Amino acid sequence: MAGTYLEKGLHSLAQQFSCINDIRGAGLMRGIEVESQVAENLVPAALCHGVIINRTAGSVIRLLPPLNITDEEIDEGLKRLSAAFGDIT
Repeated sequence: MAGTYLEKGLHSLAQQFSCINDIRGAGLMRGIEVESQVAENLVPAALCHGVIINRTAGSVIRLLPPLNITDEEIDEGLKRLSAAFGDIT
């Protein structure tokens, strides 16, 4: 359930930011494919907003939230991630 909720939220985020090329993954393990330069800058920007993410494969941002995350926590994380995207785009 939480994985589906996160996926929908990420697709909504992709509609807001044209630098997001693809959303993929399963369950709560999600990857956001972005332009390489965006990926490089997003990691520290997200950390400034209190979201820990990592960059894999050069242009993929990986999200691995805890399995017991709530919908409210997903909403807060997406809000913070959106702010990080806003800072760098």
